[in-house]
Amino acid sequence: MTENRPNGASQNGKAKSNIVSQVVRIIRKAGLDYEDWRYVAKRVRQECELRPAKRKQKLPKVLNADDFRRFYKIVDRADNVEHSLMLRLLFYTGVRVSELCSMEVADLDLENCKIRINDGKGSKDRYVLFGKSFATALRTHIAAHSENRWLFQSRRNTKYSTRRIQQIVKEYAEETGVKATPHTFRHQAITWLTRHSGMADAELQLITGHSRRETLAVYQHIALDGELEERYQKAMRDVEL
Repeated sequence: MTENRPNGASQNGKAKSNIVSQVVRIIRKAGLDYEDWRYVAKRVRQECELRPAKRKQKLPKVLNADDFRRFYKIVDRADNVEHSLMLRLLFYTGVRVSELCSMEVADLDLENCKIRINDGKGSKDRYVLFGKSFATALRTHIAAHSENRWLFQSRRNTKYSTRRIQQIVKEYAEETGVKATPHTFRHQAITWLTRHSGMADAELQLITGHSRRETLAVYQHIALDGELEERYQKAMRDVEL
């Protein structure tokens, strides 16, 4: 059964299509390149006082403590050292999956326990940190693969694809009985640091590569520690309504 669209909606769609066609003709006739078009589009938004609709802000999904630890136990049980290192580094550094795939051996500073992220989201470079105890495992891995360019390298001597990392995480997550993606562990890391590190938002922003400090605010909602919750419950008990 075909849904009948309201006549007004149909006319509105046609009007938009006509405007797009006119704009395309103007751009082609004027010979504008991408940067020129960005400038024009920005000025049009300013002159017409156009504002994008606010996106709904959803809380990041993280694993509870038991599921989180069980996930890594299952990873270790598989006895794949590279998977174990790779998936732990996702959490320790809080990097995006594309950033993990692009890590080169040359980017690691094992002495200072940090990794340079080149051309991250927004074409920005930054450093991420990892624990001192993890440096030994990474040093052993690099020594065993001394010819590798990429920190984690496929059998074809190429870097892993983001799709392959997603598949690896999905396989372990299904065995654990949870839903998780590589980005889950970025959320997990930022939530943990928000709760336990005492870092200011500006410091977390440097490590996580968020473009706006306000983005980190959502992690405050899911990082409520037990002490805070206990104080809340006590205060509510004292009301005696």
